[in-house]
Amino acid sequence: MTKGTQIVIIMKLILASKSPQRKRILEDMNLNFEVIPAHIDEHHDGHEAPEMIVKSIALRKAQEIAKTHPKSWVIGCDTIVVSSDGKICLKPENKEDARDTLNRFNNAYCDVFSGLALVNESKKKELVGFEVTRLFFRKVTDEEIENYLELDEWKESSGAMTIEGTAGEWIIKTEGDYWNVVGLPVGLMKKFMTSINFSN
Repeated sequence: MTKGTQIVIIMKLILASKSPQRKRILEDMNLNFEVIPAHIDEHHDGHEAPEMIVKSIALRKAQEIAKTHPKSWVIGCDTIVVSSDGKICLKPENKEDARDTLNRFNNAYCDVFSGLALVNESKKKELVGFEVTRLFFRKVTDEEIENYLELDEWKESSGAMTIEGTAGEWIIKTEGDYWNVVGLPVGLMKKFMTSINFSN
């Protein structure tokens, strides 16, 4: 090696999720990454604290992809929504389920928990954490809820809504990381990237 030559190490990053929102957030952070969705059993009995549930699932997602991509840094993320009365609100199975969830949020609040994991198998390194954001909702009429349910926005969304969608207009106050609600806790992600001196 000649004097003054620098070695540049490219650190590969993988997002273990098919979520378009998470993909867009990482793109907005100007990160180069590959998308390889993890396929794991995300079932939980609901008896654990919400933060423990999302951290566990996020870690297992990252670990699943890290097994076959040991030299890459793999991002795992999981989100659940908890109503003010303590019910874990998953992706609704049907309109009735979505209606029940939205009525629990009506003129109340919900907490959005996201677990985040960053795993590198070859380095035996695992970073795991969580973020929580509280959303406060105005009083919503039955007509507004029924009109909303005629849309497809409630489908495939934890809590039957997205903050960027129609129901996001019902939110009157947000406490915590906005991007956590969109799909990925940016503040926590930046801390993780800094701790591993990530560059790409």
